[in-house]
Amino acid sequence: MIENKDNLSFEEAMKQLEEIIGTLEEGNLNLNQSLSEFQKGIILYKHCNNILNKVDGDIKLILEKDDTIEEIDVDDNF
Repeated sequence: MIENKDNLSFEEAMKQLEEIIGTLEEGNLNLNQSLSEFQKGIILYKHCNNILNKVDGDIKLILEKDDTIEEIDVDDNF
């Protein structure tokens, strides 16, 4: 399927997802190829969604702080 998806940045995963969508929209694949590409797309979509959810949580932590600015640990994976 998709090797090392956890090492993909958000931008890299989105680029691959856009390429898959383009390939599927062309309509030149047989049914099995289309299904395989669709499955890859779902995996990439979930990966991107997980990254966005983590960033959303980090933003909420920042906004919930009182008037002080504190540095929070953010993964460099995205």
